[in-house]
Amino acid sequence: MRARPGFISDLAQVANGAASAFGSMREEIENIVSARTERALNARGLVTREEFDALRTRHEALAARLAAIEADRAAAQPEQPAAKSRAAAKPRAKVKKAAGKSAAGTRRKS
Repeated sequence: MRARPGFISDLAQVANGAASAFGSMREEIENIVSARTERALNARGLVTREEFDALRTRHEALAARLAAIEADRAAAQPEQPAAKSRAAAKPRAKVKKAAGKSAAGTRRKS
C-alpha cells in the first residue's frame, strides 16, 4: 500500500490550519478575559496601570512645581522673627456651668 504523494503535504496544511485556528482562538479568549477583567475592576472603582502611571507623573510634576514656587517665595521674603499668635496672647474666658437643672430635667410627669 503506497501513500499518495500529496498526503504528507495535505496533512501539513491541515496541521498548519489547525495551529492557525487555535492561535486565533487563543487571542479571542485573551481579549474576552481582558475585557471582563477590566469591567470587573472598573465596577469596583480600581484604575488601570496606565491611569495610575499618568496620575503619578502628574503628581510628581505638580510637586516639583510647588517646591519651586515655595523656594521662590522663601527667597523673596526676608526672614522675620516669629510673632506671638493671637490665641497665645489672648486666653479664652472660662464658661461657667449652670447651677440649676435644665428645663428638660424639671418636667413633671402627669
